[in-house]
Amino acid sequence: VDPTLRAEHLRQVSLMTWAFVRSMKRHLSPPAEDEEAYVAELNARLAPEQAQAMIDAAHRPNRALYDLSVAIDRLPMHFMRKNAINKNLSIFEDTLGGCERLLSSPIPLFYSRHTARFLSTWLLLLPFAMYEPFKGSWNHVMEIPAIALASLFLFGIEELATQLEEPFTILPMQGFCDKIGGWCDEITSWAGQGQEAEEAVQANIAEIAPSR
Repeated sequence: VDPTLRAEHLRQVSLMTWAFVRSMKRHLSPPAEDEEAYVAELNARLAPEQAQAMIDAAHRPNRALYDLSVAIDRLPMHFMRKNAINKNLSIFEDTLGGCERLLSSPIPLFYSRHTARFLSTWLLLLPFAMYEPFKGSWNHVMEIPAIALASLFLFGIEELATQLEEPFTILPMQGFCDKIGGWCDEITSWAGQGQEAEEAVQANIAEIAPSR
């Protein structure tokens, strides 16, 4: 196999792996937050036709997964190994489906509103319940910071619960994408290293083999 052609095929697999996770990040993010950066990154790393096809796709992660499957099919290896790799692509699809279910099945809005109303009413009435315990302070003045601190903690928990309904807006997904792309590029750069060093392989075998 031509080493140059093999390196190019491996590079395509690396790029399509990155394109899938990057498209997945864009798919799970608000449009106004990530669209321009997504288009710019695809145009910078992919061929113009391939980047435009992915941008125009109705479901971009699926398009990237299709391109990744095509890139794997072009690899110069036995078809059994290709089939084993393609089977692992179903894990990507399952992960994408799970993330979409998280995004499209949030806690009902009524639940969030009811929780906020309950907390507001409870904290509004809390000073009356705490009036007697704070009678030892001048004019019950210590009740003010106590109620303020309790409100801060409880409303913070409520806000945290709301954020956890859609974790993709608070996770550093851009950093995940960049790291995955870098790791894929590094792994493909190892291709061919050590394949010609037969003497080194034999020396290692002799070193670890038990003496007779």
